[in-house]
Amino acid sequence: MNDDDILLIDDEIIPINDSTDARLSPWKVLIIDDDEEMHAVTKLVLSSFEWDDIPLHFLSAYSAYEAELLFKEHNDIAVALVDVVMETDNAGLGLIKTIRDTLNNKETRLILRTGQPGQAPERKIIREYDISDYKNKTELSGIKLDTLMCNALRAYQSVMSLKKNKQGLEIVVASSSSLFESPTYESIVKATINYLTQLVRLCTSNVEYTLSSLGIYCNPTIFHLLETTEKFSHLSDIHDIDKLPDAVSLLITQCIQEQRHIYTDNAFVMNISSSSDSSIILYFEGFLPLNEQDIALLDLFAANAKTSFDNEELRHEVSEGQREIVYLLGEAIEHKSKETGNHIRRVAEITRVLALELGYSVKEAEKIKSASPLHDLGKIGIPDDILHKPAALDSDQWEIMKSHVEIGYDLVRHSNQDVLRYAALISYQHHEKWDGSGYPNGLKGEEIDLVGRIASLADVFDALAHDRCYKKAWPMHEVIAFIEQQAGSHFDPRVVAAFKRCQQKIIEINEQYKDIY
Repeated sequence: MNDDDILLIDDEIIPINDSTDARLSPWKVLIIDDDEEMHAVTKLVLSSFEWDDIPLHFLSAYSAYEAELLFKEHNDIAVALVDVVMETDNAGLGLIKTIRDTLNNKETRLILRTGQPGQAPERKIIREYDISDYKNKTELSGIKLDTLMCNALRAYQSVMSLKKNKQGLEIVVASSSSLFESPTYESIVKATINYLTQLVRLCTSNVEYTLSSLGIYCNPTIFHLLETTEKFSHLSDIHDIDKLPDAVSLLITQCIQEQRHIYTDNAFVMNISSSSDSSIILYFEGFLPLNEQDIALLDLFAANAKTSFDNEELRHEVSEGQREIVYLLGEAIEHKSKETGNHIRRVAEITRVLALELGYSVKEAEKIKSASPLHDLGKIGIPDDILHKPAALDSDQWEIMKSHVEIGYDLVRHSNQDVLRYAALISYQHHEKWDGSGYPNGLKGEEIDLVGRIASLADVFDALAHDRCYKKAWPMHEVIAFIEQQAGSHFDPRVVAAFKRCQQKIIEINEQYKDIY
């Protein structure tokens, strides 16, 4: 990167190599009059007129009918100069009613012009019709027409500003519930980018340019690119800020270091930090310049998003705390039964994969994953001589061993917490079989909850694939063959089908959490 690639202004890094055309669209002015000379004169007088350094673009209609068609085609007409008498004596007045009531256009500034003021008395018309002004054509000199256009465009700007603020606040409000309900950082970033895109397009009236964005989760040790759009889509696998385009990397680095939002003429980067050391960084480019009102609206959105991010951080912290307690308890149970703690981690990950594959939401799949380490919770009530017996159990011992499902169920079944409710279900049903030959209740088919059916397959798969005090691990191909053979007898065929689709992921989990002796 060389020094010509960026422009430093007041210590802010401003990308200057953006191709976005900063030229704003001209103000659209519709002339509605059946007199061609009025069209020519109006265009001539206002030919060099500019408002806020933006020129006019004229549209012409010679009847109320033609004007109505143009209003349907153009939703951004700033000013309309409307003749009263055209195809009928009151054609202009009827058109105004159509514009305001039928087309529901409340924004365009309507100015009545008439050469026959007696046809439509000014005092009556100005009160009964939603118009900005009423003028006699003979009064409109060049200076007065110039003044009239200034006032009309100023009023149009105010109306559009109010409309934009209202729509912007509606986007901010709509985002609140969506962001609050997002169960993961990935979904928060995706939803935030979606709503920010809507807001930027609203602020800049920009529909023809392509907005490109990045969504990043980071803390002092992690830089995770969670979302990329448009020109940045090819960067989705990057996990190093220095591998981003130079100007983007510098702007994001400045944003992180200074812990603030940074706005430039054609880009902005937001730092939505939580009460911890984590931040969501959002980078956008490819839009027209933002004004102070636009930036205030984006800042409001960011403050609202920060609340959702803080909530997710707190929810994540509580969830991780609960999950850690569940894992520790699960490991204590496995230790009692002389099995490795990695058994419960493998089963947890496998149940999550299968739950997602079978249609559970990410949020629910995480709860199922968190609950599954307690599938053998009831073993804390089983005597050690039975748990650790290296040979087959006799019939009395087997009855005692089977009671662990009811012991575990009774321990957690009264909880109102979703994770523990799942744990109760898994503990009670993970030894039931699809054909009804399982225990404790001999449930059959869909009498067994889907969560129980998932946990059953995950537990058996892991038990077969690893050493136990009473057996050696099976080769992986034999384990997979057994699972497939047991579809319709031990296991739900639908769960087996999901297992087959996710087989590679499950084998990778098995490799990742190997037992260490």
